[in-house]
Amino acid sequence: MEPHRAQADDQPHDQPHDQPHDQPHDRPDDRPDDRPDDRPDDRPDPYVARTPEDLLATVPLVLGFTPEESVVMLTFGAPRSFHARIEMPTLVEEVMPMIDSLVEPAVRHGVRRVVLLGFHPHASWTADVLRMLAGAFTHHDIDVVTCLRAHGGRWWAVGRVPELDDRGEGRPYDAVTHPFRARAVVEGRVTHEDRAAVAATLAPDPGGVSGEVLAGLVEPVSVTTGRFQELLTDRCSTGGPLVDAEVAELLVGLRQGRCRSLVARHLRRDTARAQVDLWSDVVRRAPRDRVPDAAGAVALAAWVVGDGALAWCAVDRGTEVDPEHPDCLMVADLLQRAVPPERWEVSRSPLAG
Repeated sequence: MEPHRAQADDQPHDQPHDQPHDQPHDRPDDRPDDRPDDRPDDRPDPYVARTPEDLLATVPLVLGFTPEESVVMLTFGAPRSFHARIEMPTLVEEVMPMIDSLVEPAVRHGVRRVVLLGFHPHASWTADVLRMLAGAFTHHDIDVVTCLRAHGGRWWAVGRVPELDDRGEGRPYDAVTHPFRARAVVEGRVTHEDRAAVAATLAPDPGGVSGEVLAGLVEPVSVTTGRFQELLTDRCSTGGPLVDAEVAELLVGLRQGRCRSLVARHLRRDTARAQVDLWSDVVRRAPRDRVPDAAGAVALAAWVVGDGALAWCAVDRGTEVDPEHPDCLMVADLLQRAVPPERWEVSRSPLAG
């Protein structure tokens, strides 16, 4: 089926029961930002998108931020839905790698339907990219429910041929004042202004690395597994702030196999958010050469909790310093393959071994 023009009253009929619930992973290059739908059985009712405006309001909620210059894919009909964002290609040779990176996981996970959205000011280029992407899904017998281009608070339908594209000023929408956003606030969902705002949560402390943290790393001694476990469990359960000496101890422990295994052993779906907060604090306060160790811990915990945008930002933060850091690369692979976080409870990953 070719992508069709989405009118204001279009209702993607598959939305009410397989609408996205979790947030996808976010990636600025040729790797999709996808997030499996893995909420527990007592999760609230899904967001039901009935109009293009509803779909556009859904995107920041499932991504965790408002996309710019991006292609977004929402998937439906698979055993576990996932959704992805990838940067809009700017060169012809970048288009096919982008298409492959979105189509391959959709096919592998048994996706039946997709909604494609392009966020970019260049109208004809965005429409052409979406058409090529839609054609690839159609080739694999995946229904393209709707193709939309959006920019500056307005949206345009993208047809299967250029002559069917919406023209003119487009139709207005406001994701910020949409009822979905109000509901998300009540449910405690955090939506950042853009991807840079997500990355900023892992930025170095403006005050720099403290002298006490550095002193604890100059001639590091091993940290006992008991002490490491005490810090890990206490701070994750109480949420109390780390003093500088504790940051240094945790950084030392992350380079010891037994302590690293404790990170994985204590990482569960119900503790993952606390670990995200803990290791994010450590990343911000770590010296540059120690950032990848803590960034890998953030990335893993963020993947387990279902925060793909933060997981990718943590991978970026770590690989910027060490492009071959094993923990960061492992999480990048999980994100790239759209592995659902629920798998963690089954396998516990190589870090736990």
